[in-house]
Amino acid sequence: MVKILSKIVNFLFPQICFTCKSSLSSDEILFCKTCFKKLPFVKSYCKRCGRLFSIDFSEVFEEDTLSYCGNCLKDPPPFERVFLGFHYREPISSLIQRAKFSENFELAYQLGRLLRKAIEVSFEFYDYILPVPLSKKRKRERGYNQSQLMLWGYGGFYLPKELLIRARHTRPQSELSLKERLENLKGAFAVRGSVKEKKILLFDDVMTSGATLYETAKVLKKAGAKEVHLLVLARA
Repeated sequence: MVKILSKIVNFLFPQICFTCKSSLSSDEILFCKTCFKKLPFVKSYCKRCGRLFSIDFSEVFEEDTLSYCGNCLKDPPPFERVFLGFHYREPISSLIQRAKFSENFELAYQLGRLLRKAIEVSFEFYDYILPVPLSKKRKRERGYNQSQLMLWGYGGFYLPKELLIRARHTRPQSELSLKERLENLKGAFAVRGSVKEKKILLFDDVMTSGATLYETAKVLKKAGAKEVHLLVLARA
């Protein structure tokens, strides 16, 4: 039924490529096939913490043999794996901004679908798939949690368990230094329910300093989670 409705909507309101403005076919999402290939995909990064490598090792080796950076070998973060889709650059950055601040919930959903085309992660490995939660105040301001809508677009419609909550409202991270970001997030998240020995996939739209994802993963681990993996739309 959903596919039929989607076809009807596309027929009545044809979708166009965000970059070149050509009409999109039913299997294209936001970008035509030509423009999709030109998107800023993240190719080489630390699979443990998400740190970007300056050299694209995928062009040197058939498989990226440098999985972890030196920092993670010495002092690993509270999560075991990171999956990154795109660099936070144009045109992806503009689309994310629109999805977050222009009340464009459909675009947020489509960005999740786009990420699925860039990198595919099997949900079957995980006990819980959770979006990074917004505070009640921020959610009222935006009208929705863009990460939750992106996650729906990525994995299909479902209601994630509200195991991870925003316990208090915090200042926007973009306004703060790294030290201030870490301080700002202390006590900001809480676990509601049991995650003991569970494998969790945590989703967020943008990873900048990594402070938010670090704090949420730390809270989940403290509550007994066995593993925490991260799925991120764009890496700044």
